Amino acid sequence: MKTRITAQMVVLTVVSAFLFALTTSWARPNSVFDQLDLLVDIRHELMQGYVDEPDQQALIEAAVRGMIDSLNDPHTSFLTTEDLEGFDRQVRGTFSGIGAEVDLHENRLRIVTPLEDSPAWEAGVMAGDMVLEIDGESTLGMSLTEAVRKLTGEAGTDVNIRVRHESGEEQDITITRDVINIQTVRGFRRDTDQQYELFVDRDNRIGYLRLTQFTERTAGELRTALQQLNEQEMRGLVLDMRFNPGGLLESAVEVSDMFLPQGSPIASVEGRSVSRQEFAARTAPLVNEDIPIVVLANESSASAAEIVTGALQDNDRALFVGARTFGKGSVQQVRMLEGGRGALKMTNAYYYVPSGRLIHRRDDSDLWGVDPTEGSYVPMSPEQMREMLEIRRDGDRVLRDNGNRENGAVTPETIEEQLKDMQLAAALRAMLGKLDTGDWPSVGESGVDELIAASRRQTLEQQRQALRDRLSQLESEMDRIDAGEWKPGDETAAIEGDAGELLDEGDEPAIEERQPEELEPVEQ
Repeated sequence: MKTRITAQMVVLTVVSAFLFALTTSWARPNSVFDQLDLLVDIRHELMQGYVDEPDQQALIEAAVRGMIDSLNDPHTSFLTTEDLEGFDRQVRGTFSGIGAEVDLHENRLRIVTPLEDSPAWEAGVMAGDMVLEIDGESTLGMSLTEAVRKLTGEAGTDVNIRVRHESGEEQDITITRDVINIQTVRGFRRDTDQQYELFVDRDNRIGYLRLTQFTERTAGELRTALQQLNEQEMRGLVLDMRFNPGGLLESAVEVSDMFLPQGSPIASVEGRSVSRQEFAARTAPLVNEDIPIVVLANESSASAAEIVTGALQDNDRALFVGARTFGKGSVQQVRMLEGGRGALKMTNAYYYVPSGRLIHRRDDSDLWGVDPTEGSYVPMSPEQMREMLEIRRDGDRVLRDNGNRENGAVTPETIEEQLKDMQLAAALRAMLGKLDTGDWPSVGESGVDELIAASRRQTLEQQRQALRDRLSQLESEMDRIDAGEWKPGDETAAIEGDAGELLDEGDEPAIEERQPEELEPVEQ
């Protein structure tokens, strides 16, 4: 009897211990497996008892996206097999589409920048445009993947978009998709033989090169242009990377290498699971160190363009004139999932300029990207930018009509008055001052406080507009109800988050990048 009672007590003790462990595990998960068990249990209960039979695939994908959304990082995403079909395009500068970099901002599709001479560029799409509709369908709450799918298509087909320019003006634009071959290095204007003139001021032998993107061809194209300028005894160079969305890291390193002494730091990359890697100039510079350089960059200069800007500025090789850059300095790696179930594109590192400053824009910092040199902050309003870009689309007509093509008589005043380009005028003014006195003159504002205040105001304006869009959407549905035009199924599309969440500053660009050693744009 004593043995029997002891055995019962042992069993009771084991059961009690098991129940205690189970209760403790449920109340406070203490391992990854416990938390995964919770996910499995929830799925099981839904499959067994939910009033309608759930879609198992939808449940799993929603759980996956929920995990990713909790990171608050638009560059980390789950790619379905359908998403992967078009993921390997646009690396070499040739692609089919409208030709624009896009991201999501305030629950809307945004144009980071149209690529020069692309269908989007020719149609009048501008950097910073918010895409309100695609073929009549609102983009409010639309995923980036879905928006990209709607914008892409066969060459020769049309897509209709409605955009809101940064000025507040709304415009309907029809774009004919095309196969686009990007010339990534351009000059100031075309000559009578339709070749690029590489001097902005031939009398003073000041070269001008505009980099529109960083692809596999960029370094070769730039090397050829610089050799031509060297042969013509260039005395100074303006390197224009405004509206450049970036591209390959290797291309950025090769471009920086042409201007920096061997061994000069260019950039570094580091992450929690990525060991620090440093990139430096590997060869002697192609441009003599005694030739001054002005770099032009602005709010639409991103990723690889920011690396080059930061490298030349931090090594005291160039004066940076313009505005603070975009702030895209994160690195993504694509990892294929087993069983052909798609892939995970995941941020795993950040890029830093030689000074150690983080390029990437994060919620908890007022500093990101690259700031203009002190005294060289030259902001341009959306209206000024639009006027300047419209003139640039016209090519050489303005200068030709004003008699400036043949004699090369281009001055800062000419650029301001005829081209409406205040930043290029400031760059030329700075270069002329440097060549005349040996010192860089002040050609703009100090920058730091103004940059922070301007950026904050822009963020608040975008958030206010997002709330207006939401209110307009609700009022539109109420109007349809009052007019008797509403029917079940016409409910306003839900937008993730409430008004408080819309006021968060967590929206970042989604310029796609593939490997830790590459920065690659998503062009549509």
